[in-house]
Amino acid sequence: MTKWIQSLDKFGAVGSVIATLCCLGFAPLVALLSAIGVGFLVKDAVLLPLLIVFLVIGGIGLWSAARRHGKFQAVWLHGISAVALVLSASIIYQRLVVWLSLAGIIGASVWSFAIQQACHAKWSMRRNHGTCKSEGRCR
Repeated sequence: MTKWIQSLDKFGAVGSVIATLCCLGFAPLVALLSAIGVGFLVKDAVLLPLLIVFLVIGGIGLWSAARRHGKFQAVWLHGISAVALVLSASIIYQRLVVWLSLAGIIGASVWSFAIQQACHAKWSMRRNHGTCKSEGRCR
């Protein structure tokens, strides 16, 4: 699998955080975007579709990682957090739910990364000791 597909979950999580902070009106980020000439991104008509795109990109990255290691809990966490984030940032504006959803999205990426690292460590240990020639997971 190519390297850029393996980093989609991190790219999606970072993009989601930036889009969410803009939705919340995080002043330093809004000022920075205006200063570099992309202040048009601060409008809700642009931010919500941008947020959805980043959430989908993150979900695809987590899905591809889960297919490699076989554990889909992080994908579920990302999916539930993404739906809660979009609903709470656009329809039912609840600031606490937005922050909790954002924490869930970041947590899903961290969780998936930890699963991948444990899987690779287990795979290399088995391969080095000769007890496992090929395993269906951890590619």
